[in-house]
Amino acid sequence: MGMPNHCHAGAAALVAAGLLLTACGQSNSSAGPDAPAPPAEPVACPEPGDLTTAAEVLADRLPDEALLEIWQRRMVERGPRFTGSPALAAWHDFLAEELASYGLSVERDPMSLEWWHHHDYSLTLIVDGVETPIPVASFYPYSGYTPDGGVVGRLADAGAGLPQDFLLGDFSNTVVIYEEDQLPLTLALLYSTTSYVHDPDNTMTPATPYRRASVSFLTPQEQVSVGLARDAGAVAAIVSYDASAENAAGQYTPFLTNPADSQGLPTLYVDRATGDQLKAAIADGAEVRLELLVERDPDAETDIVIATLPGTRPDEVMLFNTHTDGTSASQENGTLGILALARYFASLPQQCRQRTMTFVMMPGHFHNGFGGDTAGFISRYQELIGRSVASLTMEHLGQPEWLDDEQGFHPSGEYEPGVWYGTDNVVQALMTAAVQAEDLRRVFVNRPIGVIYFGVGSPLNAAGVPNASYITGPNMMLSFAENQHVEKVDYARMAAEIRSAARIATAMDATSTELLCAGVRSQSPTTPSGCFP
Repeated sequence: MGMPNHCHAGAAALVAAGLLLTACGQSNSSAGPDAPAPPAEPVACPEPGDLTTAAEVLADRLPDEALLEIWQRRMVERGPRFTGSPALAAWHDFLAEELASYGLSVERDPMSLEWWHHHDYSLTLIVDGVETPIPVASFYPYSGYTPDGGVVGRLADAGAGLPQDFLLGDFSNTVVIYEEDQLPLTLALLYSTTSYVHDPDNTMTPATPYRRASVSFLTPQEQVSVGLARDAGAVAAIVSYDASAENAAGQYTPFLTNPADSQGLPTLYVDRATGDQLKAAIADGAEVRLELLVERDPDAETDIVIATLPGTRPDEVMLFNTHTDGTSASQENGTLGILALARYFASLPQQCRQRTMTFVMMPGHFHNGFGGDTAGFISRYQELIGRSVASLTMEHLGQPEWLDDEQGFHPSGEYEPGVWYGTDNVVQALMTAAVQAEDLRRVFVNRPIGVIYFGVGSPLNAAGVPNASYITGPNMMLSFAENQHVEKVDYARMAAEIRSAARIATAMDATSTELLCAGVRSQSPTTPSGCFP
């Protein structure tokens, strides 16, 4: 069965209502318009399930599809949320206000950083003195910058941009162009560590192609080529990216960069067809004018948003986390999932929560200058990690599958494959039961490789905190083009992913510390966790 065609009507108006604080029997007069309405009658705690039966979810306590769409569009309308940008600050304001309106205690921990606003870029081909504008797909983040008017150099072909390619010619004072191919991956990447696959329609096999722009940061070109071009004497670089114009547009890659990593060589991306046209002009002695303008802010600020919801056992903590910075509708709408879970658990009586629940929304995923996102949080909040015995992470929700092939950039009619990664113990069974209960199709339940897996939940697992982490990797995950691809989001899929998360969180909270910690390994024996006090 393919992906359903969900028709999304305009978001309905929401009526502001006070949040019932069931723990103290009082209403919260500061509840915002997105807070849950007080229950008409006392709420019974969801059944926790067991190793084969998923925990119950009270779906009417979770945001519906209309509210999820409202939140999604509020995020996107602020613009791409680059780390340190005003757009990210505005998104943090919204998240903090919402969390406070649900009755959570909210803390904002400020951090300083340097941020570059890449505000203008262009490319011009010069042949026989005639300048022709060339369409640019995107810029290479923090590669470098030019003065107004750009830099001009002879266009030179550097092959695949690898060390041997720069031994074959003189690249002094040139603008080099090199090709970056997407990794020829298949779904064997996911099948290799799976403990369960929910694909009743048999739409996937290990041989299914998994060619995605979202993992281009792992290519050798994004590891070494800009630095090699700089060392060879080039004044700028062009990456001929292995993608259609539609898929190449707005790709922000590699995203794990920051000003301190700048190679000092301004670099732009073009799609492969445009790259081929440029290379064909080399025989005519073509030159190129490349412009990449940045506004540097050495005193930018951002913050970590942390919200706490008391449970019946304050000595133990369950963490919910994601990152907040991102460039697309999917990156990072995991904040919507974490916000929905905070709203959900806050609407239940305190006796429904064994452990204190702490919701962490951390910047740094798109700026590696202060230790990364989750890893930075772990080093900054070791006392909290020392009490944490469970954690849940969400990233890139509501994603349909879009393919880039001989048909162009197009929807496949299926959902993007998703993965619930998690600690290799009882957590695998809890995730599997939730996926089955929600009939969450084209979803893997996967073990770590050692203690590592994709996503910002992995550092928690590596630090000895049992973790369940949901993630997808669609082609448009890093792209800020096409209004951040917000029109592609599927809110029914997002709602189902969040329901599965609510089931897993309920089950983890009800599971004994002894069982949650059984078999847990830590890569950081000097960093205490709730499983390694």
